Parts: sequence; structure tokens; C-alpha cells
Amino acid sequence: MRTRALRSAFASLCAVVVLGSCASGATTTPPPNSPQSTTVSNPYEDGRRNGVEALLQKWADALRTNDVDALEQVVDPAADPEFLQAQVRRANDMSAVPFSDWGYELVDEPEVPVPSAIASPLNAADVWAPSVVLRYAVSGPDAESTRRPVSLVVARRGDEWRIVSDTPVPGTDRTTWRGPWDFGPVIARSVATAGGTSVVLGHPDQSALVDAVVAELPSAVDAVTSFYGDDWPQSALIFTSGSAAEFAASAGDATAESDVAAVTVSDAVRQDRPVTGQRVVFGPAAPARLTDVTTRTVLRHELTHVAARSDTVDGSPMWVLEGFADYSGYRESNIEFDRIAPTLSAVVMQGGPPTVLPEDSDFAAGGVRTTLAYESAWSVFAFVAAEFGEPAQRRLYMQLADGPKTAVETAAGVASALGTGLDEFVSRWGSWVLQQSR
Repeated sequence: MRTRALRSAFASLCAVVVLGSCASGATTTPPPNSPQSTTVSNPYEDGRRNGVEALLQKWADALRTNDVDALEQVVDPAADPEFLQAQVRRANDMSAVPFSDWGYELVDEPEVPVPSAIASPLNAADVWAPSVVLRYAVSGPDAESTRRPVSLVVARRGDEWRIVSDTPVPGTDRTTWRGPWDFGPVIARSVATAGGTSVVLGHPDQSALVDAVVAELPSAVDAVTSFYGDDWPQSALIFTSGSAAEFAASAGDATAESDVAAVTVSDAVRQDRPVTGQRVVFGPAAPARLTDVTTRTVLRHELTHVAARSDTVDGSPMWVLEGFADYSGYRESNIEFDRIAPTLSAVVMQGGPPTVLPEDSDFAAGGVRTTLAYESAWSVFAFVAAEFGEPAQRRLYMQLADGPKTAVETAAGVASALGTGLDEFVSRWGSWVLQQSR
């Protein structure tokens, strides 16, 4: 079983206006010798923003406290009845999740006009499609909150604002992120790991996988720390997806393959800031396809991505990212080479040793080509451990996981980490693979 590449599923959102803050209009240039500038306020915009901020706070509180009466008060009477029912289901289905934060924020973006086909039937005093994000954190693994997009239409009747829908507004690219609680009741299991509390979220019919992951988590965290070092949170938030749609939503990729074992996602990494939004997401095929052994290796693989995320730049060579994590996943498993890399072994025995490193395109090609890419990447780092020692693996990763690499840059990184040229490195790796495959 192979896992997908590390990715930044969601870009960080900028210019967030926290609930309770006030908007201001344009700032005028003060006349000469004026002691201070003058801020021009727009009463209409201020009233709009303040009213919707209050609405968002009520919505967040109603969901988090599973208050059906309060939800009925925040949903517009002209809204589709299914929207209210969806909010009631969400409040119930998320009630077991140990949130440390749950709220909504307005984001400063250009206003999007609401199509008349939506606004006119509401017969409201004002209709607005504000730019909004969900801000949430799970107690234990989330040191800081993450943010996800929300597409809203709200309507004002008298002085009261209410929500009409959270579906995409026609003519815009805004969408509403769906979490595990939008796909059915969620069960939550907390477990102590070296860095604090880790949490596994799933659905009742996935309890066997949830329990298996919970049982493996403490030792998996310890194993990754033994390999990578303790400079990472040593805790994790894990989702187990019950459907392809849920997996795509959690993985942040509408094309996520439903037969993938797991992926690791995070928010965009910002220099000198803690990594936020890190989640290990198991795919819907995982319960049927993972054994005790492969659950252990996949979990350690993905936790290695979590540990290395702050040292990893998107676009780095896939053979580096995946080979490093796969080596960690299988480390100290005592599984034979031809069982970890059966496709590579068969190809080498028939056609000779590999002569080139895997290309990024190989990992996304599907079928045997992708299987061979993952197995080859693992074998590169297994070779480095055998011939240069495990500390050399970390040096190689740090040299090559800091962004896209040309052939010249790859050669320089290999030389710096291992003291050998790229051609010699590839040749020695190929010979080692051939020897292991016999």
C-alpha cells in the first residue's frame, strides 16, 4: 500500500477581520500641518458588517452548543428547509468533537453581487454575499486555529440579519469547505502521545479503523521521533474518511483517488510561524485494504510528513519527500526488500538495475508506473541508510526538500549531503538494488 504525496491543501487566508472588530472606510490624506489623519466612516457598511458579525457569532455558538432553537433563529425563513435541517444535523454530528475553537470571520475581499434570481425572491431589505471563513481548532493537536472558506448568502429583515444558504454563489469561485461532521455523526478518540493529546475522528461504521489507529499512535509518534528528532509537535489530528466525497473534501483535492490509503495535508507554511491545519486523512478504502502491519507503516509514513512539514517546501522532488517518509514507515519493520518493493524487484530482475531517479510525473501516472516510483523512492533512502547511515538521510532531505530542483541543484545537494557525485550515487544505488533483488 502506498500513500500520496505531502501537499498544502489550503492556502493561508489573509486580511482576516476577527469577529467583534469594526470596519473603517478609506483614510484621507491630512492637510498640511494637520496633527493626525481622518478616517471616513461609512454608516451603511459599518452597520452591515456589525450586523453580520453578530449573526456569525450566533451561528457559531448555536452549532457548537447543538442548540436547535438558536439555529432556527439564525436561518432565514425564506431559506430552503433543507438548509436548516443540514445545520441541525451538523450541530448534532460535530457534538462529540473536542473543539477548542469554532467561529466564523469576515474577510476583506471585493464585494460579489448577489444575482437577482437569488435576491429578488427573498423580498428582503438587503441581501449580501460576504466573504467568510470558518476558524476552528481541535483541543490537543491544534496549537493554533486553521481557516477554511465558506460561501454565504445572508439577508436583512428590519434590523436582523439571517443566513439564506452556504452553497456557491453563481458567477463566483467561492465554495464552502465540508468537514467530517458534514458527512455524518463523528466519533472522537483522544490518546496521549509524547507531545500531548492526539485525536482521531471517524464515523461509527469506521470504529475498527479508528481504534486501530488509536492503538498505534503512541508508538508511531515515538518511532518518528526516534528517526526524525523531537523538533515537532509529537501529536496529530487524524481523519478517517467514509466516502470518496469526504476524502476529497478533507484532502483538499477534488481529484483525490478513493483507493489511496492516506494523505497528509496542512495550511501553507509561513516562515517563523507554527504549521497549522495539519491532518492525516485516511481514505475510504483504508479499512478494507490495510492490515495491522500496513496500518502501522502508513501511519508512520504520514506522521513523518507531519514531523518534516516545517522543513519542507512545496514542489520539492517527490522521490525525496516520499522516499524519506516511506523509509520511516518501514524502518525497523524487518520486512524483506522484495516484500516492500516487489514491483521494483521484478523489474530489476528482468531488465537490470535502475539508472535514473523517479520523476515527479511518475508518482501521478497511476498503475505500475506509480507503484514503481514509490518503491524506487523508498529504495533510494534504504540505500542511503545502508551505505551512508541514517544521519545522512536527514542531511540529504534537508538539502533537497527545500523547493524544486534542477539536475544541477540535485547534484549539488547529493554532493553536499553524501560527498559523492550524482552519477556515482545513482550507479551505486542501482547496483545495491540489483543485489537486494536477487
